[in-house]
Order: sequence, then structure tokens, then C-alpha cells
Amino acid sequence: MGVPGLDLYATVSPRAREVAREADDDFFCLRYEVWYPSRDCAVRTKFKTCGGCLDCDQGRFNLKRHHAALRRAKPPVPPRA
Repeated sequence: MGVPGLDLYATVSPRAREVAREADDDFFCLRYEVWYPSRDCAVRTKFKTCGGCLDCDQGRFNLKRHHAALRRAKPPVPPRA
């Protein structure tokens, strides 16, 4: 499956391959080498809450994937200090 000759998993560091994965983690971020829910990635992309995620193709894909669920979502409220 995927693109012949292109193995993105091969570019992931050995440490990242051993990172624990929670039950709802359905997405592996290649930039930060972590597993987490793809919906969280879509929220970061939609509301631009993480500078490192601003120009990310994976984020755009996840936003399309969760578009219907996030259509009426409001930006997350930052914690008070």
C-alpha cells in the first residue's frame, strides 16, 4: 500500500518507533515523531494553535478528514495563569 518506493516510516527515528501508543492514537506525526489522535492534529491546523504545525500537509489531510466534525468547533480557550 502507499506510493511505490516511498517508505515514510523508514525516515522515522528508531526512538520514535518505540514510543507508546494510546488506544485512541490513530495518527503518527512525522514532524514531532509522536502518536496522538488525528482530531487533535485537525484542531491544531484549523485554529493555528501550534507554530510548528502551520504549514503541514499531514495537518491539512487530517483537517479534511475531520471537517464535518469540526465545522462548528470553537477555538480552544488558553489556560489562565
